[in-house]
Amino acid sequence: MDERDEPVRRETTVINTGGRRGGGGTVIAIVLLLIVATLGFLYFGGYLQRAVNKTNIDVKVDLPDINVDRPRSEPPAGNGAK
Repeated sequence: MDERDEPVRRETTVINTGGRRGGGGTVIAIVLLLIVATLGFLYFGGYLQRAVNKTNIDVKVDLPDINVDRPRSEPPAGNGAK
């Protein structure tokens, strides 16, 4: 039997990614940056406060006069007190 006919017992696998990683984190960072920039523009530009300044809410409620004072009543007779 020759060395070439002998089955391979161990084999080394080398995986080379070339130093590249997934771009998921970069995409999330860019989306968050765009959201923060848009909210900052709206807030500091005064666009979010315009609706608050234009509202004129005036609520007037007329309540009737109600007398809630009740006269004190005597305890009912026959409660077992002597």
